[in-house]
Amino acid sequence: MERITPHNVEAEQSVLGSVFVDQGAMKTLVDKLESDDFYTYRHKVIFTAMVELFQETIDIDYTTLANKLETKGLLNDAGGIDYILGLINTVPSIVNLPNYINIVRDKSITRRIMDACRKIIEDGYTNDDAIDFVDNSEKTIFDIAKERRTTDFVKIGEVAEQVIEKTESAKNNQGRLTGLDTGFNQLNDYTLGLQPSELVIIAARPSMGKSAFALNLATNVAKMPQHPYVAFFSLEMGSDQLVSRMLSAESRVHSMNIRTGDLTPSQWQQISLAREQLSSLNVLFDDSGTVKVTDLRQKCRKLAQERKLDLVIVDYLQLLSGTRQENRVQEVSEISRTLKEMARELKIPVVALSQLSRAVERREEKIPMMADLRDSGSIEQDADIVIFMYRDDYYKKQDSKRPDTVDLIIAKNRQGATTTENIVLSFNKQCSYFGNLTRPENSPIGDL
Repeated sequence: MERITPHNVEAEQSVLGSVFVDQGAMKTLVDKLESDDFYTYRHKVIFTAMVELFQETIDIDYTTLANKLETKGLLNDAGGIDYILGLINTVPSIVNLPNYINIVRDKSITRRIMDACRKIIEDGYTNDDAIDFVDNSEKTIFDIAKERRTTDFVKIGEVAEQVIEKTESAKNNQGRLTGLDTGFNQLNDYTLGLQPSELVIIAARPSMGKSAFALNLATNVAKMPQHPYVAFFSLEMGSDQLVSRMLSAESRVHSMNIRTGDLTPSQWQQISLAREQLSSLNVLFDDSGTVKVTDLRQKCRKLAQERKLDLVIVDYLQLLSGTRQENRVQEVSEISRTLKEMARELKIPVVALSQLSRAVERREEKIPMMADLRDSGSIEQDADIVIFMYRDDYYKKQDSKRPDTVDLIIAKNRQGATTTENIVLSFNKQCSYFGNLTRPENSPIGDL
């Protein structure tokens, strides 16, 4: 049986004929369609001529269209005057014009995807890098499919209505969470939870507890009643090390005891209970050493298609690599931009840990600032939220007045406020556990 290339002649005719019924239809067609969206050659010719008349602000009717086509020597290619006159009879109802446009557009996209697939097959014969081949192929298909989902301009009134609805929803929710629960009350106050499409950067010097905090964050989010899926990408630790830390945090048993097996019966019971609690959570680990940010994005797309992705955590950003190898600053810029694009595309929050430069250590005041973000200023630009971690007892050792605490400094918050007084969490280093803690009075860590 002969297979026919996807197209719909009747829909194409109805689209073109609608212009003779309503001159205003042409404004919509110019925004929605291109000549290549038409499968039939004569329809491509007619639509191109209509667009030229529209751009010349000439009313489109049988006479002006026929004259334009004849001037260009294309009247016969368009089917002749009789075919043009017959187009008006192909319009069942001008009210259904958006549906006719969608049919033409959908068939066009289907044909383009088919053409892209044929090109992908051809490229497969000559491509030596399977990872790049998969990512480029996937991107080609997604770019075409994304065009079908593009939206028109939206009037301010419609957007305002959506904002009011969100405000009412937040009021009904006592102004609390609209995103994923971090488990840290003060952090939730500033962010209303981890929000879809946002890139959150958590940055600190080594040994501040970034990885432990990220694991606590994953656990807290996964404990929500909706049982969200959390994808945790670790580029420096294996999944057994990560889970060992999570067991320690959940059971409050010293991590060294877990590693050595030197446990009391009571501690064994605590660990067994922690294992049961953690086993019920939808936390997915990838410790395969995924280095390319394109690989990471590909894996996340697959999880999203399976409806198993609500949050992505990356530990940590500087260990990823991009496609640009000639310049590290450009490479990190590409990585941060890709993570932000992934957050928007998949409509999920992405949390990425980041190292800070050694400039912090050379200053007398060790509190981090934006300029300390390592390798690229684009991290600051792409991030919706930037959170710095600071431990007073790390630098002051025995002289610290606030041992076993960590300060969270929200230095950027695109949708909310930054911290004037830092968020203070308790930190049990032996168990890698962070807890809520009210900030002690009269204990500023410095003006930011």
